[in-house]
Amino acid sequence: MKNILTIFLISILAFGCSKNDFENTNLHLEFDKETYQSNDNFELTIRIVPIEAEKTIRLYKNLNNIEISFLSKSEQLGFHQELKKRFIEGPSFTGDDSEYIDEFTISKKKPFEKKLLGTISESENEIIFEISDLKIKDKIDKTDLLENPNILIKGNCRTVYGIEGKSFETKEIKVVVE
Repeated sequence: MKNILTIFLISILAFGCSKNDFENTNLHLEFDKETYQSNDNFELTIRIVPIEAEKTIRLYKNLNNIEISFLSKSEQLGFHQELKKRFIEGPSFTGDDSEYIDEFTISKKKPFEKKLLGTISESENEIIFEISDLKIKDKIDKTDLLENPNILIKGNCRTVYGIEGKSFETKEIKVVVE
């Protein structure tokens, strides 16, 4: 009996954890403008569109499975966002994860869209990008932006029960520093 129960639990975890909600989707980042000044606010729209048919995706209510990083051209080879401390949970034994996870059915005509507000601020030596809803605070050296004002925005969206996920299409904006 113990062997059957063990096999049952392992198969639940294996099949539940291996599902990639973002397989067969396109992930886009869209900004309200292409060029910003330091001390500007910005609006970032996260858009998830299925490639073919209707699809169900799951996101943490606190959006903890979405990671975004702002990089200067000189940093573009790295993904420097400080990783958040995370505990990856498996599927709930009761089957009810609604307290922590939202489930969305998306289609080409009705993709998932989430608008986030962010700020660009300035310190003595750095430009700071902050999105409070995602708990992101990235800093770029001002001298990098004086040489090249282009900023790359990279990110990914992980499935709620594992490490699999998919990357957003890289987006580029300009930040003019005086």
